[in-house]
Amino acid sequence: MFSLFLAGGAFFGAVTQPDPDLYNHTLRGERVLAKEVVCRSRWGTPMLPDGKGGYSLISPINPEFIQLSLMQPPKPTTMQPFRPASSLVVSLPE
Repeated sequence: MFSLFLAGGAFFGAVTQPDPDLYNHTLRGERVLAKEVVCRSRWGTPMLPDGKGGYSLISPINPEFIQLSLMQPPKPTTMQPFRPASSLVVSLPE
């Protein structure tokens, strides 16, 4: 009986639960998914895009603005990185 109990406990220990969706709350009290938070203030408060090219603590949730803010630009493949004044030599008068 005791060995059967241990075998059952080992089976239930191997079962994993899916990760729950984590939510943040804006200062207006709206819930937003943690994976959709684009930027945070220095205290960890979620900041959402305001549609004017900036981020605001009190901006309303607009899924279109969040989608645009989460886009990553494509990596350039053949372009050389721009390094200003990399070959500039300055000689100082003595």
